[in-house]
Amino acid sequence: MEITITLRGTLKKLFGEDKERKVEVPEGCTCDEALQVAGINYREIPNFGFVAVNGMRVMIDDKLSPGDELKAWSRVSGG
Repeated sequence: MEITITLRGTLKKLFGEDKERKVEVPEGCTCDEALQVAGINYREIPNFGFVAVNGMRVMIDDKLSPGDELKAWSRVSGG
């Protein structure tokens, strides 16, 4: 199935010039697995924040459906 992955915040640099990527993932794929297909291991990114699917914040092990838009956000900090 095809999904779209968009990176936000400081994670954007991981896709270079691309704003988003369409990737083919297996049926029943989780957010974690989809990010790995796109070459992103969130466990190795110190400022990884959270993921959202179709505008709703979800858990990293939630399953995706065909056509979903997965957004990964970096942690936000400031003062």
